[in-house]
Amino acid sequence: MAIGIKSTASFLKTLFLFGKSDIPAAALPTIAVALVLTGLPGIPAFATGILWLEIHLLAFQIKNQIDGIDEDRVAKPYRPLPAGRLSLQTAKQLYYTFFVLMLLIGALTKTLTCTLTYTAMILAYNEGRLAEFPLSKNILAAGGLICYCWGVTVIFDQGLPLHGYKLLAVTLLGAIFATTGHASDFRDRTADALMGRKTIPLLLPPRLARWSLAVLIALWTAGLMCLWQPPVLASITFTMLAVWTLVGFVASHDEKDDRKSYVLYGFWLLSSNLLPIFARSRGLLV
Repeated sequence: MAIGIKSTASFLKTLFLFGKSDIPAAALPTIAVALVLTGLPGIPAFATGILWLEIHLLAFQIKNQIDGIDEDRVAKPYRPLPAGRLSLQTAKQLYYTFFVLMLLIGALTKTLTCTLTYTAMILAYNEGRLAEFPLSKNILAAGGLICYCWGVTVIFDQGLPLHGYKLLAVTLLGAIFATTGHASDFRDRTADALMGRKTIPLLLPPRLARWSLAVLIALWTAGLMCLWQPPVLASITFTMLAVWTLVGFVASHDEKDDRKSYVLYGFWLLSSNLLPIFARSRGLLV
């Protein structure tokens, strides 16, 4: 029995390591958006939504890390494959398993349209190799984030479709990520250069890449506050977080500092997803 518990714990840790990088930039923003748009769901709906999200995230990440094992040996050696926690063949079997589970839970939760849309996107991203091009990579990544929010929001909302301000909030999340999501690429420049990837931080002059990101973060911050009209204290807090984030990216070009700045970016993105709660308080999210 002790061996079984140890084996289960090891397997769960492996899954956690596959999805660890998604927590600040995908999982937390998705859950935040769904809760803001629907309110607190019942325990069964909440658990189902989290399970749906994790299955979809892992179906993408496992395949992505199978294809990027050489890069991960350089930049992220803690991940399951470079760390030797499982073989490449086992990882492929795990990918197929989660792919099937993804379609199954999509059918069971009446989110199959969302799941099929997401499936097409991750196939284009990984198997179609569109992740090699900055524009298509950002668009598909944003589309994936929209699908996460779409599916979880519908599950939390007892199957009600997205509409009105709820649809606007989810669409804006995708637009924000499409235009600023390359913040994640600054921390991986060495590995991306080794793999021959064409990311925005490598294609643009360093100062232009960083300052353009800073300007986009500033513009989104101002625009979101105008749209959702948060109270003064929330506006000040959100603005300070944006400034902290963009200063981090322009003040240092070191990849170690970029990793810290990316964490700040994740919290800024999360905060931007909380702003619709003020529209909800005015009765607009119905």
